[in-house]
Formats: sequence, structure tokens, C-alpha cells
Amino acid sequence: MSLPLLAQPAPLRQFLLRIEPVRKDFTLLNMTEEERSVIEGHVAYLTRLLGEGKLTFAGQAFDPKGLFGIIVENAPDMDSATALMNADPGLKSKLFRGEVIPFRTVFQRACESAKKE
Repeated sequence: MSLPLLAQPAPLRQFLLRIEPVRKDFTLLNMTEEERSVIEGHVAYLTRLLGEGKLTFAGQAFDPKGLFGIIVENAPDMDSATALMNADPGLKSKLFRGEVIPFRTVFQRACESAKKE
């Protein structure tokens, strides 16, 4: 692959979302019942976007400074990507805050289970 190829416009518009809990000490282990309900809605929403082809991937980052999520959405433009982010139950309920950043996947490999040798 050559560098000029990487410089070409992406055929699919992608956006990286970085979302983080508003509550500083939030973890998946200390959620309140209300937060758990919101998280269930968040997971259902992302699952729906995946099925609709609007989601490339989503994952959790376990930074010692605090948990945050990374989501890569497929959308025609920044406004549409922002609307998708803001429709997430986690953001609608103010459990999360987020930002949208233009993005392009260059290399991707399917995730495989970690193997112990």
C-alpha cells in the first residue's frame, strides 16, 4: 500500500466518538440501578446501529484515569454523526458526555480470542 492511497478521500464517512461517564468514579462494578438501566439502553442502541451498518466497532478503554468508550460510526457527515451520538441513551440521560472526531479506518483485523500458550 502506498502513502498516496492513504491520502485519498475515504469512500465511507467514519467518525470516532469518545464517550466518558460524567460521574468521575463510575465503573461497571459500581453502577446504580438507574445507571444499569441506562447502560442496558446504551448496549441495545449500539447493537441496533451495528445491525443497521452505522457502527463499525465499539469498545471500552480501561484507563487508570477513568473508564471511557470508543465508538466508530458510519455517517454521511459530522451533523449526522453527532445526532447519532446524541440519540444514545447514555448521552440523552447525561450519564455520558462525548465528542465526535472525523476518522478513517486504514487497517482492520477481526478480533480473536486471546490464546494462552
